[in-house]
Order: sequence, then structure tokens, then C-alpha cells
Amino acid sequence: MKPVSDAHTTLSWAEDVYRGLAFTEFSEDLALGLNIGFYRTFAVPEIAKVLVSTRRMTEQTELRAKMTGQMMYLLFRDGLDSGQGAQTVAALNRIHSRWRIGNDAFLYVLACFDVAPMRWCDTYAWRPATAAEKDASHVFYLGLADRMGIHTVPPTWGEFAAWMDRYEQEHFTPTPEAAELWAATRGILVNRFPAVLGPVIRAAADALLDEPLRRAFGARRPPAPVPALASGGLRLRARRVRRSHADPNYRPVLPPSVRDLA
Repeated sequence: MKPVSDAHTTLSWAEDVYRGLAFTEFSEDLALGLNIGFYRTFAVPEIAKVLVSTRRMTEQTELRAKMTGQMMYLLFRDGLDSGQGAQTVAALNRIHSRWRIGNDAFLYVLACFDVAPMRWCDTYAWRPATAAEKDASHVFYLGLADRMGIHTVPPTWGEFAAWMDRYEQEHFTPTPEAAELWAATRGILVNRFPAVLGPVIRAAADALLDEPLRRAFGARRPPAPVPALASGGLRLRARRVRRSHADPNYRPVLPPSVRDLA
């Protein structure tokens, strides 16, 4: 399926654009948005129970996060139908075939990787994502859905975002599994931020979650000044990145776990 908003787009075009976002334009922020997207899956009981049952997210947290990041960035770098890309898609299919998960749950995970990073960039990156970049993201994930047997993906990024919002309203539920996953992985989110923001983010990690996500995780609402401090720190960081992009000697900053893939 091609997005109705831009019928001329192709998977090859989308892969080129998304590769540029992941490795150059939003090298820090796309990774942060992907992390935030992955955390959202914990709030869906069907998904949280599977993640806890494997014990990998709670007992091998850093390793699981690193492996997931590397698999996704191999797809971003090489494309879905390259030799490496095909091997990675096959590995993803093998991993997920072990668990009885409904299509809508898979569809929601896909939305978290497609929609959440673009929303993060719109709010906290050095510039918002363009409509064409959101189209490219959606075409890329439509291609991944086709190769993973995920059905009924809405045809445009905007429709997928609206579907995601409805799904969250209907399915987000506080569970012990969600709280356990957040407790196990909270430190990974903090470590994704530059060291200069470390003290602020460590104190304000829960402030990076919206209210429905906090409720699902059983996280406390931060005191009133904390979200403002966290948001202010992130916007100061965005200004720094904007200045860096204006420097002719600019070098993108990638997450440590995927730097050797650039």
C-alpha cells in the first residue's frame, strides 16, 4: 500500500530518506523517539505479558535493548530487501513467531516505531519532521509490515497516528508487568541522553512519560517544576544540535550501540 497523500513514493525513496533521518538529520532524536515508542508497548497488557515472560527485558535488559537497536539500524542502513536486510527480517519473524500475539498488537508495535519517533522529533528535535519525512517513515514501515505479515496498516502516517491514539485509549491498562518493565528499563532511557542532561533526566525520567503512560506504569506524577525543567533542558539541547547542524564540520552523533553501523 502506498500512502494516499503521496502516490509517487516508493520503498527505495523511503529507505533513502529514512536512512538520512536515522544517521544524519535526527541521529540523536530518532533513537530517543524509538526508545519512547518501545516503552509505550509496555502499557498494553497483551504485549507486556509476553515481554515479561521471556525475562530478557527484565534480566538481560541492556543486551536486549542493544540487540533490538542493532537489528532496526541494520534495516535502516541496508534496506529491507538487501541481503542483510532480508536476514534481519527473517530473524524478526523467527523471534516473534514463538509468541501468540494478535495482529492488532503487532500493528500497535509498528505504530510505536513509525509514529512515536516523528512525534518526538516534532516536539524536541532541532527541527520538526516534514510531511515528506513522515511519509517516508510510513512507507518504510509499510514495507516492513508486508514482510512480517502484519495486516490492515492504515495507508497514511496521519491515519496511523490517529489509529494509534484510539488503540491506546482502549488498551492502556496499569499492570504489574508494565511496572516491572519500566523499573527494569528506566535507566536505559536516562543513559540515552547527553551527559550534561544526565542529572536533570535522572531526576525527571517519569516526566518524559505522558499521563496515560505514567498511570499504566504506576509511576508517580513529578512535582510541578520537574516537567518544566526536563522540557527546558531538552529544548536547550535542541538549540545546541541546531547550531551543530549549521557547522560545516558537523558530525552526527549516534547511540553507542549502533555507532559501528554508520
